[in-house]
Amino acid sequence: GYHDGVKYHADTDFLQCLKHLIWILRRDGETHEYRRYIGHKQLLKSDLLPMLLDCSEDTEVADVLLRLLVNFTNPALLLYREELPKDNVGRRNFLELVEILQRYKESFAVDAVWALLGKRLEKTLEIDWAERSEDQGLTIERILVLARNVLQVPSDPDLERRTDNDANVHDQIIWSMNQAGFLDLVLFVLSSESEQQYHLHA
Repeated sequence: GYHDGVKYHADTDFLQCLKHLIWILRRDGETHEYRRYIGHKQLLKSDLLPMLLDCSEDTEVADVLLRLLVNFTNPALLLYREELPKDNVGRRNFLELVEILQRYKESFAVDAVWALLGKRLEKTLEIDWAERSEDQGLTIERILVLARNVLQVPSDPDLERRTDNDANVHDQIIWSMNQAGFLDLVLFVLSSESEQQYHLHA
């Protein structure tokens, strides 16, 4: 698909393409070749986030996009089973994945993204926990995990090249979350006894 500056125009087979991406990531090898290739293409910035903003009315599309965003933002260390690689090639690939995550993080400093995710989170939280479907519970979990994934990406001062007075990417994202009302929802989850199962993710 493509973005015309106003709206994202998805190809007719875009849902199948998104599902195929999930399939590819599941079968990626120990070098994470596909993940690194997709990361360098900046698919998250050029397609996935614009698609999320313009195609979110379709629940199936929104769900698949959310799964992909969580997958792409998973911490690099998690991909290596919480253990830093000891060989040179493994370390190089690991650092490459961290750099890709840092670029992804910049893409999330957008109020509209957190407003949309917040709206979906709020709508799902309004359903009594005892009446929620498994899919609705997963939606809450994935949105919270996505926020956590994005926030825990380490900053790279060299990549950002900002003065001391400038807000870094992390601060910009916190600001976007706050402006969108997303942080209020996270605080609600943390303070609610009925939402205890999500406290670990929030």
